[in-house]
Amino acid sequence: MKYLKLKNNTASKFMIVGAGLTLAAFIIMAIFGPMMAPQDPSVQTLTARLLEPGSSSAAGVHVLGTDALGRDMLSLILAGAQNIIAIAALAVLIGALAGTALGMIGGFVGGRLGDVLVLLTNMQLAFPFFLLALTVVGILSPNFWIVVLVVALGTWVEFARVIYSETVQIRQLEYIQAVKVMRGSSLRSIISHVLPNVMPTVIVLSTFAFGTAIVVISGLGFVGLSVPSSSPDWGQILSDGRDYIVTAWWLTGIPGFVIFLLVLSVNLVGESVRDGLNPDSKR
Repeated sequence: MKYLKLKNNTASKFMIVGAGLTLAAFIIMAIFGPMMAPQDPSVQTLTARLLEPGSSSAAGVHVLGTDALGRDMLSLILAGAQNIIAIAALAVLIGALAGTALGMIGGFVGGRLGDVLVLLTNMQLAFPFFLLALTVVGILSPNFWIVVLVVALGTWVEFARVIYSETVQIRQLEYIQAVKVMRGSSLRSIISHVLPNVMPTVIVLSTFAFGTAIVVISGLGFVGLSVPSSSPDWGQILSDGRDYIVTAWWLTGIPGFVIFLLVLSVNLVGESVRDGLNPDSKR
């Protein structure tokens, strides 16, 4: 039994290390992707269309093949990483800041303010967020900041609800009550006492929210509401390959696997961060 547990722990560590390295590779792709692309992702070469992975053309070797317009798939994947990861990171940052601030204020002050916050989060959760995102982006027409703000709109709710619940518990602690008795300001109590206590939760929620944001952004790209760009994002690449799913599997298989791999690595890193910050959560 001890050997089995040791074996599982070793496998778990390898998975976490692998997820961390994979996530680091995606971050490098997001920063240097366009410069790393072996070919110009915007150049269309119809004579080299639908080449299988590993094939060659006059433009060079296509490691991941080419799409229906003859564009190099590896170059498209590398160039598309920048937009999708940047949008997800900014959306999670904005959602985390807004949701954490509202959750701490609503939980600490309580009363009607807390009730209003809970009501707002319940109302938003009652409506499918992806439909809301489709409606807003479709009406306003997609651009970088519109997509960022729409994804952030769906991200803040989870932060607000969880941080609100934690803040309600924290404000009952004796030293918080002592600060209130001494007429310490609520703002100072929130910044000095509540924020440090909820930060581990914020960090963990951010990792999982990032994976969700990647899926939402890819979904918007899949239905044609991606950010206008010289190179399509992963969701749009996936959508473009639907008509060739039988004859050219790599057009859907490669971008789908890339999205899956990024979300999986983020979630595994999030699990590791959660266990590191809260050892009691380990099974």
